[in-house]
Amino acid sequence: MHRQKMYVFCLHCKENTDRFSGGIALKKYFHTIRARILLYTISLILLISIIIAFISYYIASTNLRDNLIQTTETKLSLLTSSIESNIENVRGFVHSCQTSSQIRQFTMKDDDSGKHLKREAHDFVMNTYNTNVALRSQLVRMVIIRSSKNDIIQVVESSFSSAAVSAASVMALPYFETLYQEPGELAAGMVQDPFSTYKNVSVLPFVVTIDHPYQSQELGYIFTEISTSVITDPLHNYLTNADSHLYFRIGDTLYRYTDQSLIACDQDFEVLQDLSDTALSEYTVIQKARNMEGRSCILITRPLSVKGLYVTECLDEHMLSQNIFQTFSLVVVVILSFATAIGILFSRFLSKAVNEPIQQLQKRMKRIEAGDFSRDSSTEWEHELGYIGKNINDLSENVLSLMNQRIDDERQKKDYEYRMLQSQINPHFLYNTLNSIKWMATVQNAPGIAEMTTSLSRLLRDISKGTASLIPLSHEISLLQDYFTIQQYRYGGTITLHIEVEDPALTEAQIIKFTLQPIVENAIFHGIEPKGMAGCVSIRIYRQGGSNVCIDVRDDGVGMDKETAARLLTQDSAADSSFFKEIGISNVHKRLQYEFGNAYGLRVESRLGEFTTISILLPFIQKEKTYD
Repeated sequence: MHRQKMYVFCLHCKENTDRFSGGIALKKYFHTIRARILLYTISLILLISIIIAFISYYIASTNLRDNLIQTTETKLSLLTSSIESNIENVRGFVHSCQTSSQIRQFTMKDDDSGKHLKREAHDFVMNTYNTNVALRSQLVRMVIIRSSKNDIIQVVESSFSSAAVSAASVMALPYFETLYQEPGELAAGMVQDPFSTYKNVSVLPFVVTIDHPYQSQELGYIFTEISTSVITDPLHNYLTNADSHLYFRIGDTLYRYTDQSLIACDQDFEVLQDLSDTALSEYTVIQKARNMEGRSCILITRPLSVKGLYVTECLDEHMLSQNIFQTFSLVVVVILSFATAIGILFSRFLSKAVNEPIQQLQKRMKRIEAGDFSRDSSTEWEHELGYIGKNINDLSENVLSLMNQRIDDERQKKDYEYRMLQSQINPHFLYNTLNSIKWMATVQNAPGIAEMTTSLSRLLRDISKGTASLIPLSHEISLLQDYFTIQQYRYGGTITLHIEVEDPALTEAQIIKFTLQPIVENAIFHGIEPKGMAGCVSIRIYRQGGSNVCIDVRDDGVGMDKETAARLLTQDSAADSSFFKEIGISNVHKRLQYEFGNAYGLRVESRLGEFTTISILLPFIQKEKTYD
């Protein structure tokens, strides 16, 4: 459970560390030259884009408004022409009846003899009406009235026919007098047809007089009702914008075109500014106004040839601004896309020209940090960064030269120290050894004298042979056995040495010369000898971790406490009777770490009164070398 909690805690710490590291990396990135150049470039592009966008917005809004006004004016001109053509078609028909001799003869005679004249006048009217197909949708009713008011001729579509039409009923209309005062004009505006059996039939009435050809005398009247289709039909093909509305002013009444019909409205406009100087035609009036809802708009008004009839298109400036903003947004998107493309291209160029060389220089610095001081000519470009790369290569070569010189100095120092060690053979040891040989020669006639002498000679020869510090483990074991042979005779055979090798290949591992001898000597002098009885030193050699060699040197002596075991690797002195004066356990530990690194060296484990084990950890290094 404790390990699980610790694992979860470590994962949590790792996540926080990764997040913190990511934040630091991002912060470092924004402090790089590349990030600053990109930031300045993108800021400049955005600033230029904003300026261009605002200029484009102003130009686009101005041009769009002017183009919209001109387009609307042109469409209104076509619309008014079409409406005028329809009205003039009806007026032409009325005029032909007004000047017809048959109609005049009918209006002059009001007795019974005038019946055939009425028939002739009626035939003329119907023949003229039937020859003009467009009149069927444009004319609702035409009534020819004698001045005596006793007879009429009526032309009406069957859907609008009514038996209630008479001269008196026509002349009794409330607006007849107004129409009479303004002959031929739509002075009454749009009214409901009073004679139709259908409700909500809107018409445009007007009145003309039939005059005597030779006298100043009115012979009769022609009352005409024009269908509102003369206005609405042309609107079917009229393309209006979503932000505009059409209005018609007929007389004093304002009508709005909605759902293919004209509806009277109370809304009027408050004119704010006259913009007629932008009009294409002198007949068009352009005004900036505000409607009753308070919304700003542009009014484009064009009169028709019919007196009192005007058509107005109202452009909502709010909707117009939205359209302009949409256009502006499109321009901004194009500009930003262009700026983004430039930014990407510049970023790639910057990455190719600056970032990649800098990354190569960073990799070069990391290789130098990892210990690779060789010259890398690929970082010596023909520009400023190449000069930096050349200087880095020169610096790395200088560092390598200094390091090699320092290594040579250290090697010479080690060789000197080792030679000093060779010259410091303890005379007390030699004295005791020689006394032992003398004692053996005096007391007994045994082959041990030759064996001790042989072992000692091999040791002395190996010491004086050379300065090689690394030897195979097998050779180090051979030196140890020579040394132990001398110690066995010295202690009268009361100590024994047992060596166990897990894999014979491990004996080819490289070890510093005279590593095992001080450790075994320490086991004899400080472990077994104080015990006062026979003892055994066992050596076990085995592989650890796949790439390391571990050597356990164990004795069954008196052991030591934890404090003494801890000081064993730090004290510098050795026993007086040791083979070398200055080679103690701590010296061996330091030499191993100096040669192989801090991960290697000695480890002490001991139990007071039972045993002491000194473990040696070495890297498994093989080297083919011949030793005598």
